[in-house]
Amino acid sequence: IMFMERLKVSDVMTRGVVAIHEKASVRDAIEIMADYDISGLVVTSSMDRVIGVAAEIDIVKVLDKCFDEVTVKEIMTSPAVTIGKHESLKTACQMMQGKNIHRIVVLSEETGVSENGDRPTAFPCGIISISDVIEVIAASKQKIVMSEE
Repeated sequence: IMFMERLKVSDVMTRGVVAIHEKASVRDAIEIMADYDISGLVVTSSMDRVIGVAAEIDIVKVLDKCFDEVTVKEIMTSPAVTIGKHESLKTACQMMQGKNIHRIVVLSEETGVSENGDRPTAFPCGIISISDVIEVIAASKQKIVMSEE
């Protein structure tokens, strides 16, 4: 679809990031997902570095365990797959398809310096998911149908 090459990740992504610390319990993750009505969380380390993603499917894998005793780090997918906010929507879709994932952490271009000062780091500024892509495709189809009438 041609418009996917023109659209940028930042045009489609969900802005803002809901994060959870790697040492938090799975119960905490469930409560946050329910409170925000989302299906995945960015997982951070003690230095606020993005280290993974915890999704509903990861929680389903530990249904037979006590949610208070399992940490987010134990269930998360790591490392987190990331993309720059100025990349094309097509690139994001290819990444999701190639890695068989449903969401990608979007990084800003602003950089900070890591604690030891050796390399700059980009900060998460959003998430792009399959749901975001579906919404864009549906909206584009509506515009096409309306323009044909």
